Amino acid sequence: MATTAPTRISKVLPGASGSAGSEQLIQALRPWRRKLTTQQVLRWAGIGFVTGLILASILLLISRLVPWATALYWAIGVGSTCLLWALAMALWFRPSLAGTARLVDGRLALYDRLSTAWEFQHETSTLAILQRRDALTQLRKHTPSRSVSLRPHRSYLIILGVVVIAFILLLLLPNPMTAVLQQQAAFQARINKQIASIEHLRNTIDHQTTTSPEERKQIDQVLKDLETQLSNAKNESEAQQALAQAQTKLAQLRNPQATNKILANAAASSSLQNSSNSSLNALGQALAKGDSKGLASALKNLAAQISKLSPAQRAQLAQQLEQAASQASQDPSLSSALHDLAKAAASGNQSDITAAMQAVENAASQTASAQANQGSIDQTSQGLQQVENTLAAANDGTDQGQGQQQGQGQGQNQGQGQGQQGQGQGQGQQGQGQGQGQGQQGQGQGGQGHGGSGGSNGAGNNKGNGEQVYVPGQVGSGSSSQTNGGNNGVVQPGQSVPFSKVIQHYNTMAHDAIDNSSIPPDLKDLVHGYFDTLEGQH
Repeated sequence: MATTAPTRISKVLPGASGSAGSEQLIQALRPWRRKLTTQQVLRWAGIGFVTGLILASILLLISRLVPWATALYWAIGVGSTCLLWALAMALWFRPSLAGTARLVDGRLALYDRLSTAWEFQHETSTLAILQRRDALTQLRKHTPSRSVSLRPHRSYLIILGVVVIAFILLLLLPNPMTAVLQQQAAFQARINKQIASIEHLRNTIDHQTTTSPEERKQIDQVLKDLETQLSNAKNESEAQQALAQAQTKLAQLRNPQATNKILANAAASSSLQNSSNSSLNALGQALAKGDSKGLASALKNLAAQISKLSPAQRAQLAQQLEQAASQASQDPSLSSALHDLAKAAASGNQSDITAAMQAVENAASQTASAQANQGSIDQTSQGLQQVENTLAAANDGTDQGQGQQQGQGQGQNQGQGQGQQGQGQGQGQQGQGQGQGQGQQGQGQGGQGHGGSGGSNGAGNNKGNGEQVYVPGQVGSGSSSQTNGGNNGVVQPGQSVPFSKVIQHYNTMAHDAIDNSSIPPDLKDLVHGYFDTLEGQH
C-alpha cells in the first residue's frame, strides 16, 4: 500500500512530486521578489534623498546665520551620506522568498496560500501538493508589473518639490555671511603672511652663532608661541594683543646689565683710542669692534712694550689705563680689569700683567656676548614691530574713516575745510576748549581760547591755507582767536553738546588708538574700563 500511493498521486497529479512542486514555487516567487526589491530600493532611496536634502537645507540655513565657509561641502556630504545609507539599507533588508510569499499574500488577498505553500514546500502528502497547486494557480492570475507599482505617492512628490525648491533657494540666493567670510579670509591671508615673516625671523636668529644657545632657545620659544597665537587669532585685536605679549616677553629676556656693559665698553675703547700709544690705540679699537683675536694681539703687544719701558713711561701708560678704567665704571668687571692692568703696568710685574690681561679678555668676552644677545633681541623686537605695523596699516586701510565726524567753516579766503569735532573742558569760573580741524591744503596750528564764566568754549587747531574753521565746543560762550601762517581768524563760539552724544565717539577713537599700538594689554584693559565706566554714567 505504501509503495503504490505515490504512484497513484503521480498519475492523478502529474509533475506534483515534492521536489518538483518546491521548484515551481521558487520559480514563481522570484519575479515577485525582484519587483518588490526594486520597489523597496526606490522607496527607501527617495526617503533618504528627501532626508538628505532637508538636512543639507538646515546646514545652509545655519551658514546664513553664522560664518561657515565649509557649509556647502558639509551639506553635500550629509545629503550624499543619507542617500547612500538608504540604498545600502534597502539592499540589506530586501525581502527573502519567504518574505515575498507573505507580501504577495497581503497584496493579492490570497489568504496565506503562498505562505502555507512555502511552509509545506517539501511535503509530499496529497493535501500539501493540492495546496501548492492551488497557490500557484492563484498566483498565475496576477503579474508583478501590474500588481506592484513603482510610481511614487503624490504626498511624496509634494514634499520632494518643496524641499528641492527650498534647497535651490538657499543655494542660489546671496548669503549675508559671504562678506564676513571674505573679511576673515583676507585677515587669515595677512596673518599667514606675517607668520611666514616670523618663521623667517626664527631661522635667522637660530643661525646666529654669536648668540648663546640658551638665548636663542628662549627667543625661538617666544616666536613659536606667537605663531600659535596668531594662527588662532580671530580678529585684528587678538593678533595685536598677541604681538604685544610677545614684545613684553622679549623685554623680560633683556639683561638689565647688558646696556651698562655696552656703554662702559664703548667709553673705555674711546678713551684708549685717543691715546698716542699705538698699543693702547689698538687695544681700544679691538674693544670697540669686539674682536677677540685683535684684543689678544693688542694685549700681547702691550705686555711686550711694558717690559721695555722705563718707570716713568710705565707710570704714564698706567695713567692712561686708569682713565679708561674710570670711563668703564658702569661695568665693574671691565673697570676692575683695566685698573689691575694699570697697576700691573706701573709695577712691571709680568705675572700681574698676564693675570690682568686675562681679566680684560674675560670682561670683553662677557660684553661681546651681552651685546650679541642684546642685538638678537633688538632684531627680533624690530621684526615684530614691523609685523605689528603691517597689521595695523592693513586694519587702518579697511576701517579708514570710521569714528570721524566732520564740520565745515568758511574763512577769510572763502575756503572750506573739514574738522573733527572739538573737545571742550570747563572748570570753575573759567573754561578751556581744545579741538582739531583738517583742511585740504597746508597745515597750521591755532591758539587756545578761553570762554566766559561758568563754562568753556571750543578752540582748536586749524589746518589749511588761512582758512577759518568752526570747531564746535561743549559748553558756554565766548570767542577765541588763532594764528595760522600769519593769518588770523576768529573761531565762532561753540554750542552745547550733550555728554551722551560725544562719549561714544571718544570711546571709539580711544579703542582704535590703543588697539593698534604696542601698549601692554593691562593698560589697554584699564583704558577700556575707564570709558566703559563713563558710558554707564550717561
